[in-house]
Amino acid sequence: MTASEPTAAPVPQIETTLVKLVLYVRVLGFVWMTLLVVVTWLTDDAANLAIVAAAEILAAGWTFITIRAARTPLTMRSWRFAVLDGVVALLVASASFVSGAGELFHGGYPISWLAVAAFAGGMRLAVASAIVLAVQQIIGFLLSGRSLVATTGAFVFIVYAVIFGWTIDTLRRNDARRREAEAALEEERSERARQEERLALANELHDSVLQTLQVIRTDADDPERVRFLVRSEERSVDRLITRFRNSDTGGFEASLLAVRDEIEELYGIEIRVVIREDTPLTPPVAAAVDATREALTNAARHSGAPLINLYAEVRDGRIHIYIRDRGVGFSPAAVEEGRGLRHSLRSRMEAVGGFVNIDSTPGEGTEVEICSGSLS
Repeated sequence: MTASEPTAAPVPQIETTLVKLVLYVRVLGFVWMTLLVVVTWLTDDAANLAIVAAAEILAAGWTFITIRAARTPLTMRSWRFAVLDGVVALLVASASFVSGAGELFHGGYPISWLAVAAFAGGMRLAVASAIVLAVQQIIGFLLSGRSLVATTGAFVFIVYAVIFGWTIDTLRRNDARRREAEAALEEERSERARQEERLALANELHDSVLQTLQVIRTDADDPERVRFLVRSEERSVDRLITRFRNSDTGGFEASLLAVRDEIEELYGIEIRVVIREDTPLTPPVAAAVDATREALTNAARHSGAPLINLYAEVRDGRIHIYIRDRGVGFSPAAVEEGRGLRHSLRSRMEAVGGFVNIDSTPGEGTEVEICSGSLS
Protein backbone atom coordinates (compact mmCIF):
# COMPACT_ATOMS: atom_id res chain seq x y z
CA MET A 1 0.00 0.00 0.00
CA THR A 2 1.38 3.39 -0.98
CA ALA A 3 1.05 6.58 1.05
CA SER A 4 -1.59 7.92 -1.38
CA GLU A 5 -3.92 4.94 -0.99
CA PRO A 6 -6.71 5.35 1.58
CA THR A 7 -6.69 3.07 4.57
CA ALA A 8 -9.82 0.95 4.94
CA ALA A 9 -11.81 1.71 8.06
CA PRO A 10 -11.97 -1.17 10.53
CA VAL A 11 -15.24 -3.13 10.52
CA PRO A 12 -17.08 -2.89 13.87
CA GLN A 13 -17.31 -6.17 15.77
CA ILE A 14 -21.11 -6.02 15.73
CA GLU A 15 -21.12 -6.08 11.90
CA THR A 16 -18.98 -9.20 11.86
CA THR A 17 -21.39 -10.86 14.29
CA LEU A 18 -24.47 -9.82 12.30
CA VAL A 19 -23.07 -11.00 9.00
CA LYS A 20 -22.45 -14.42 10.57
CA LEU A 21 -26.10 -14.47 11.72
CA VAL A 22 -27.28 -13.66 8.18
CA LEU A 23 -24.99 -16.32 6.79
CA TYR A 24 -26.43 -18.94 9.16
CA VAL A 25 -29.97 -18.05 8.04
CA ARG A 26 -28.95 -18.34 4.39
CA VAL A 27 -27.29 -21.74 4.83
CA LEU A 28 -30.20 -23.11 6.89
CA GLY A 29 -32.64 -21.83 4.27
CA PHE A 30 -30.69 -23.56 1.52
CA VAL A 31 -30.48 -26.83 3.48
CA TRP A 32 -34.25 -26.67 4.07
CA MET A 33 -34.84 -26.13 0.35
CA THR A 34 -32.46 -28.96 -0.60
CA LEU A 35 -34.39 -31.45 1.54
CA LEU A 36 -37.67 -30.43 -0.11
CA VAL A 37 -36.10 -30.64 -3.58
CA VAL A 38 -34.96 -34.20 -2.89
CA VAL A 39 -38.44 -35.18 -1.71
CA THR A 40 -40.02 -33.52 -4.76
CA TRP A 41 -37.58 -35.25 -7.09
CA LEU A 42 -38.38 -38.67 -5.61
CA THR A 43 -42.14 -38.42 -5.11
CA ASP A 44 -43.66 -35.79 -7.44
CA ASP A 45 -44.04 -37.23 -10.96
CA ALA A 46 -45.93 -34.15 -12.16
CA ALA A 47 -43.10 -31.73 -11.42
CA ASN A 48 -40.78 -30.56 -14.19
CA LEU A 49 -37.54 -31.95 -12.83
CA ALA A 50 -35.41 -29.74 -15.06
CA ILE A 51 -36.89 -26.59 -13.47
CA VAL A 52 -36.51 -28.13 -10.00
CA ALA A 53 -32.85 -28.91 -10.70
CA ALA A 54 -32.23 -25.44 -12.14
CA ALA A 55 -33.69 -23.80 -9.02
CA GLU A 56 -31.50 -25.97 -6.79
CA ILE A 57 -28.37 -25.14 -8.80
CA LEU A 58 -29.19 -21.41 -8.73
CA ALA A 59 -29.75 -21.50 -4.97
CA ALA A 60 -26.52 -23.45 -4.41
CA GLY A 61 -24.47 -21.08 -6.57
CA TRP A 62 -25.82 -17.94 -4.91
CA THR A 63 -25.34 -19.44 -1.45
CA PHE A 64 -21.67 -19.93 -2.32
CA ILE A 65 -21.47 -16.31 -3.51
CA THR A 66 -23.08 -15.19 -0.24
CA ILE A 67 -20.48 -17.09 1.75
CA ARG A 68 -17.73 -15.38 -0.25
CA ALA A 69 -19.34 -11.96 0.18
CA ALA A 70 -19.61 -12.51 3.95
CA ARG A 71 -15.84 -12.11 4.19
CA THR A 72 -16.42 -8.38 3.63
CA PRO A 73 -19.46 -7.20 5.63
CA LEU A 74 -19.50 -3.88 3.75
CA THR A 75 -20.22 -5.78 0.53
CA MET A 76 -23.32 -7.40 2.01
CA ARG A 77 -24.52 -4.03 3.37
CA SER A 78 -24.71 -2.58 -0.15
CA TRP A 79 -28.08 -2.08 -1.85
CA ARG A 80 -26.74 -3.74 -4.99
CA PHE A 81 -26.11 -7.02 -3.19
CA ALA A 82 -29.52 -6.90 -1.49
CA VAL A 83 -31.27 -6.35 -4.85
CA LEU A 84 -29.37 -9.16 -6.57
CA ASP A 85 -30.11 -11.41 -3.60
CA GLY A 86 -33.80 -10.56 -3.95
CA VAL A 87 -33.82 -11.39 -7.66
CA VAL A 88 -32.36 -14.83 -6.94
CA ALA A 89 -34.83 -15.42 -4.10
CA LEU A 90 -37.82 -14.47 -6.31
CA LEU A 91 -36.59 -16.73 -9.11
CA VAL A 92 -36.18 -19.66 -6.72
CA ALA A 93 -39.63 -19.02 -5.20
CA SER A 94 -41.23 -18.76 -8.66
CA ALA A 95 -39.75 -22.12 -9.68
CA SER A 96 -42.04 -23.88 -7.20
CA PHE A 97 -45.07 -22.65 -9.17
CA VAL A 98 -43.62 -22.80 -12.71
CA SER A 99 -42.42 -26.40 -12.32
CA GLY A 100 -45.95 -27.64 -11.68
CA ALA A 101 -44.93 -29.31 -8.43
CA GLY A 102 -47.76 -30.31 -6.14
CA GLU A 103 -46.01 -28.76 -3.10
CA LEU A 104 -43.73 -25.77 -2.81
CA PHE A 105 -40.08 -26.79 -2.57
CA HIS A 106 -38.35 -23.43 -2.11
CA GLY A 107 -38.37 -23.97 1.68
CA GLY A 108 -36.65 -21.28 3.69
CA TYR A 109 -34.54 -19.86 0.89
CA PRO A 110 -36.75 -16.81 0.20
CA ILE A 111 -36.88 -16.15 3.96
CA SER A 112 -33.09 -15.84 3.99
CA TRP A 113 -33.42 -12.90 1.59
CA LEU A 114 -35.27 -11.02 4.33
CA ALA A 115 -32.27 -11.48 6.64
CA VAL A 116 -29.98 -10.10 3.94
CA ALA A 117 -32.32 -7.13 3.40
CA ALA A 118 -32.50 -6.45 7.15
CA PHE A 119 -28.69 -6.49 7.34
CA ALA A 120 -28.39 -4.07 4.42
CA GLY A 121 -31.18 -1.61 5.26
CA GLY A 122 -32.73 -2.48 8.61
CA MET A 123 -36.42 -3.10 9.23
CA ARG A 124 -37.61 -0.78 6.45
CA LEU A 125 -35.85 -2.65 3.68
CA ALA A 126 -36.72 -6.01 5.25
CA VAL A 127 -40.46 -5.19 5.38
CA ALA A 128 -40.41 -3.79 1.84
CA SER A 129 -38.74 -6.99 0.62
CA ALA A 130 -41.30 -9.09 2.54
CA ILE A 131 -44.17 -7.25 0.84
CA VAL A 132 -42.67 -7.90 -2.60
CA LEU A 133 -42.16 -11.56 -1.72
CA ALA A 134 -45.67 -11.89 -0.29
CA VAL A 135 -47.26 -10.35 -3.42
CA GLN A 136 -45.26 -12.71 -5.61
CA GLN A 137 -46.37 -15.70 -3.53
CA ILE A 138 -50.02 -14.65 -3.55
CA ILE A 139 -49.99 -14.27 -7.34
CA GLY A 140 -48.31 -17.65 -7.67
CA PHE A 141 -50.90 -19.26 -5.36
CA LEU A 142 -53.78 -17.85 -7.36
CA LEU A 143 -52.36 -18.66 -10.80
CA SER A 144 -51.59 -22.23 -9.76
CA GLY A 145 -55.19 -22.78 -8.66
CA ARG A 146 -54.58 -22.95 -4.92
CA SER A 147 -57.24 -21.79 -2.49
CA LEU A 148 -57.55 -18.22 -1.26
CA VAL A 149 -56.99 -19.46 2.28
CA ALA A 150 -53.57 -20.82 1.25
CA THR A 151 -52.50 -17.36 0.09
CA THR A 152 -52.64 -16.04 3.67
CA GLY A 153 -49.51 -18.07 4.41
CA ALA A 154 -47.56 -15.54 2.35
CA PHE A 155 -47.96 -12.98 5.13
CA VAL A 156 -45.55 -15.02 7.27
CA PHE A 157 -42.77 -13.29 5.35
CA ILE A 158 -43.73 -9.98 6.94
CA VAL A 159 -43.46 -11.60 10.36
CA TYR A 160 -39.95 -12.82 9.55
CA ALA A 161 -39.02 -9.38 8.19
CA VAL A 162 -40.12 -7.68 11.41
CA ILE A 163 -38.17 -10.18 13.52
CA PHE A 164 -34.98 -9.86 11.46
CA GLY A 165 -35.26 -6.08 11.11
CA TRP A 166 -36.01 -5.41 14.77
CA THR A 167 -33.23 -7.73 15.94
CA ILE A 168 -30.55 -6.24 13.70
CA ASP A 169 -31.61 -2.62 14.29
CA THR A 170 -31.71 -3.15 18.06
CA LEU A 171 -28.30 -4.80 18.15
CA ARG A 172 -26.78 -1.97 16.12
CA ARG A 173 -28.37 0.72 18.29
CA ASN A 174 -27.18 -0.96 21.47
CA ASP A 175 -23.68 -1.36 20.04
CA ALA A 176 -23.59 2.33 19.05
CA ARG A 177 -24.67 3.35 22.57
CA ARG A 178 -22.04 1.05 24.08
CA ARG A 179 -19.30 2.58 21.92
CA GLU A 180 -20.47 6.09 22.77
CA ALA A 181 -20.39 5.22 26.46
CA GLU A 182 -16.90 3.72 26.13
CA ALA A 183 -15.69 6.82 24.26
CA ALA A 184 -17.16 9.10 26.94
CA LEU A 185 -15.55 6.99 29.68
CA GLU A 186 -12.19 7.06 27.90
CA GLU A 187 -12.44 10.82 27.51
CA GLU A 188 -13.25 11.16 31.20
CA ARG A 189 -10.26 9.00 32.10
CA SER A 190 -8.01 11.00 29.80
CA GLU A 191 -9.18 14.28 31.33
CA ARG A 192 -8.63 12.93 34.83
CA ALA A 193 -5.14 11.77 33.82
CA ARG A 194 -4.37 15.23 32.39
CA GLN A 195 -5.55 16.86 35.61
CA GLU A 196 -3.38 14.50 37.66
CA GLU A 197 -0.39 15.29 35.43
CA ARG A 198 -0.94 19.03 35.85
CA LEU A 199 -1.25 18.61 39.60
CA ALA A 200 1.90 16.47 39.72
CA LEU A 201 3.77 19.06 37.67
CA ALA A 202 2.60 21.87 39.96
CA ASN A 203 3.69 19.91 43.03
CA GLU A 204 7.07 19.11 41.50
CA LEU A 205 7.68 22.76 40.60
CA HIS A 206 6.59 23.90 44.06
CA ASP A 207 8.60 21.33 45.98
CA SER A 208 11.70 21.61 43.85
CA VAL A 209 12.12 24.74 41.75
CA LEU A 210 10.48 27.29 44.03
CA GLN A 211 12.19 26.02 47.15
CA THR A 212 15.57 25.96 45.40
CA LEU A 213 15.08 29.51 44.15
CA GLN A 214 14.33 30.61 47.70
CA VAL A 215 17.56 28.99 48.92
CA ILE A 216 19.52 30.64 46.08
CA ARG A 217 18.12 34.03 47.08
CA THR A 218 19.19 33.40 50.66
CA ASP A 219 22.70 32.16 49.70
CA ALA A 220 23.30 34.63 46.87
CA ASP A 221 26.66 35.69 48.38
CA ASP A 222 28.10 32.16 48.04
CA PRO A 223 28.87 31.57 44.30
CA GLU A 224 29.90 27.95 44.73
CA ARG A 225 26.75 27.18 46.71
CA VAL A 226 24.60 28.91 44.10
CA ARG A 227 26.34 27.06 41.27
CA PHE A 228 25.78 23.72 43.00
CA LEU A 229 22.09 24.50 43.62
CA VAL A 230 21.50 25.69 40.06
CA ARG A 231 23.11 22.57 38.58
CA SER A 232 21.19 20.34 40.96
CA GLU A 233 17.95 22.02 39.98
CA GLU A 234 18.84 21.80 36.32
CA ARG A 235 19.12 18.03 36.65
CA SER A 236 15.82 17.90 38.52
CA VAL A 237 14.00 19.88 35.84
CA ASP A 238 15.64 17.76 33.13
CA ARG A 239 14.36 14.59 34.78
CA LEU A 240 10.91 16.15 35.17
CA ILE A 241 10.73 17.07 31.50
CA THR A 242 11.86 13.60 30.48
CA ARG A 243 9.26 11.97 32.70
CA PHE A 244 6.40 14.03 31.29
CA ARG A 245 7.63 13.63 27.73
CA ASN A 246 7.99 9.87 28.00
CA SER A 247 5.86 7.81 30.38
CA ASP A 248 8.29 4.88 30.12
CA THR A 249 10.66 5.59 33.01
CA GLY A 250 12.64 2.41 32.34
CA GLY A 251 13.89 3.35 28.86
CA PHE A 252 17.30 4.26 27.49
CA GLU A 253 16.94 8.03 27.97
CA ALA A 254 15.87 7.78 31.60
CA SER A 255 18.68 5.32 32.37
CA LEU A 256 21.30 7.50 30.72
CA LEU A 257 20.12 10.59 32.62
CA ALA A 258 20.26 8.60 35.86
CA VAL A 259 23.89 7.74 35.10
CA ARG A 260 24.57 11.42 34.38
CA ASP A 261 23.08 12.43 37.75
CA GLU A 262 25.03 9.73 39.56
CA ILE A 263 28.41 10.79 38.14
CA GLU A 264 27.74 14.50 38.57
CA GLU A 265 26.81 14.15 42.22
CA LEU A 266 29.68 11.76 42.94
CA TYR A 267 32.48 13.82 41.32
CA GLY A 268 31.00 17.33 41.36
CA ILE A 269 31.41 17.96 37.62
CA GLU A 270 28.97 19.05 34.93
CA ILE A 271 27.84 16.65 32.19
CA ARG A 272 25.87 18.16 29.32
CA VAL A 273 23.63 15.58 27.70
CA VAL A 274 21.90 15.52 24.31
CA ILE A 275 19.77 12.45 23.57
CA ARG A 276 18.22 12.43 20.10
CA GLU A 277 15.92 9.43 20.50
CA ASP A 278 14.68 7.09 23.19
CA THR A 279 14.48 3.31 22.87
CA PRO A 280 13.53 0.37 25.13
CA LEU A 281 16.18 -0.85 27.55
CA THR A 282 17.09 -4.13 25.84
CA PRO A 283 20.24 -6.07 26.88
CA PRO A 284 22.46 -4.44 24.18
CA VAL A 285 21.20 -0.98 25.22
CA ALA A 286 21.69 -1.75 28.92
CA ALA A 287 25.26 -2.81 28.17
CA ALA A 288 25.84 0.51 26.38
CA VAL A 289 24.49 2.40 29.41
CA ASP A 290 26.83 0.47 31.74
CA ALA A 291 29.77 1.19 29.45
CA THR A 292 28.78 4.87 29.44
CA ARG A 293 28.86 4.90 33.23
CA GLU A 294 32.41 3.56 33.22
CA ALA A 295 33.56 5.96 30.50
CA LEU A 296 32.09 8.93 32.39
CA THR A 297 33.74 7.74 35.59
CA ASN A 298 37.12 7.55 33.84
CA ALA A 299 36.64 11.04 32.42
CA ALA A 300 35.53 12.48 35.75
CA ARG A 301 38.45 10.92 37.63
CA HIS A 302 41.31 11.37 35.17
CA SER A 303 40.55 14.11 32.65
CA GLY A 304 40.63 17.09 35.00
CA ALA A 305 37.97 18.76 32.84
CA PRO A 306 35.14 20.63 34.62
CA LEU A 307 32.71 19.76 31.79
CA ILE A 308 31.96 16.56 29.92
CA ASN A 309 29.73 16.42 26.82
CA LEU A 310 27.57 13.37 26.13
CA TYR A 311 25.66 12.84 22.89
CA ALA A 312 23.47 9.81 22.08
CA GLU A 313 21.43 8.82 19.05
CA VAL A 314 19.88 5.80 17.34
CA ARG A 315 21.47 5.26 13.92
CA ASP A 316 21.44 2.26 11.59
CA GLY A 317 19.60 0.16 14.15
CA ARG A 318 22.18 0.75 16.91
CA ILE A 319 22.72 3.09 19.84
CA HIS A 320 25.69 5.43 19.35
CA ILE A 321 26.99 7.29 22.42
CA TYR A 322 29.78 9.88 22.28
CA ILE A 323 31.55 11.08 25.44
CA ARG A 324 33.93 14.01 25.01
CA ASP A 325 36.07 16.01 27.42
CA ARG A 326 38.69 18.73 26.92
CA GLY A 327 40.93 17.47 29.70
CA VAL A 328 44.51 16.31 29.93
CA GLY A 329 44.06 13.42 27.51
CA PHE A 330 46.36 10.40 27.32
CA SER A 331 48.06 8.04 24.94
CA PRO A 332 45.71 5.03 24.46
CA ALA A 333 48.57 2.76 23.39
CA ALA A 334 50.59 3.55 26.49
CA VAL A 335 47.96 3.40 29.23
CA GLU A 336 45.14 1.32 27.77
CA GLU A 337 45.80 -1.71 29.91
CA GLY A 338 46.22 0.31 33.09
CA ARG A 339 42.92 2.07 32.62
CA GLY A 340 41.13 -1.18 31.96
CA LEU A 341 39.61 0.12 28.73
CA ARG A 342 40.12 -3.07 26.79
CA HIS A 343 38.84 -5.44 29.46
CA SER A 344 36.03 -3.26 30.78
CA LEU A 345 34.60 -1.20 27.94
CA ARG A 346 35.56 -3.09 24.83
CA SER A 347 34.94 -6.59 26.15
CA ARG A 348 31.61 -5.49 27.60
CA MET A 349 30.37 -4.13 24.26
CA GLU A 350 31.87 -6.85 22.09
CA ALA A 351 29.96 -9.41 24.18
CA VAL A 352 26.66 -7.92 22.92
CA GLY A 353 27.76 -7.32 19.33
CA GLY A 354 28.88 -3.72 19.81
CA PHE A 355 32.19 -1.91 19.84
CA VAL A 356 34.10 0.95 21.47
CA ASN A 357 36.38 3.50 19.79
CA ILE A 358 38.72 5.65 21.90
CA ASP A 359 40.44 8.73 20.54
CA SER A 360 42.64 10.72 22.93
CA THR A 361 45.49 13.18 22.53
CA PRO A 362 47.60 14.35 25.46
CA GLY A 363 46.70 17.93 26.33
CA GLU A 364 43.62 18.01 24.04
CA GLY A 365 41.14 15.66 25.67
CA THR A 366 39.42 12.37 24.96
CA GLU A 367 36.47 11.15 22.91
CA VAL A 368 34.90 7.75 23.46
CA GLU A 369 32.39 6.26 21.02
CA ILE A 370 30.22 3.45 22.38
CA CYS A 371 28.08 1.53 19.91
CA SER A 372 25.55 -1.07 21.06
CA GLY A 373 24.67 -4.29 19.35
CA SER A 374 21.75 -4.39 16.91
CA LEU A 375 18.44 -3.27 18.43
CA SER A 376 16.37 -5.57 16.20
